[in-house]
Amino acid sequence: GHGNYATGIESTVKLLAGGLNGVSFIDFTGDMDENSLNKKFSDEIKNDDKVVFICDLLGGTPFKEAVKLSMSSNKEINVTCGCNVGSIMEVGLQLATFDGSAKELADKIVSLSKNQTKVFEHKSAEPESDEDGI
Repeated sequence: GHGNYATGIESTVKLLAGGLNGVSFIDFTGDMDENSLNKKFSDEIKNDDKVVFICDLLGGTPFKEAVKLSMSSNKEINVTCGCNVGSIMEVGLQLATFDGSAKELADKIVSLSKNQTKVFEHKSAEPESDEDGI
């Protein structure tokens, strides 16, 4: 993700869960260009057959470079964006026992993110009734 998005999520995950095996966090900082980001991505996944990229923004440079890599590689690569820390952590903690495809993993992360995105609603307390319920 842009700036320190990735390492920011990594920091949060470490605080809450102690880290995630099999998950890498790559920042796209101001001193980088598309080529250097693509190289970091390529280097990171060179030993993996199944990959899911979790990017910050739809259409941003990290997203576009991950999509390019998914189209040019013979690896099973899926690209997501907009996922939240809770979904990343939940799926990351299950990676050791996950035996599905990269697409199934990507779909699970997105589904969890959607389910965890809520608006808190204030509800007024019902006045207590003096009736006995009959």
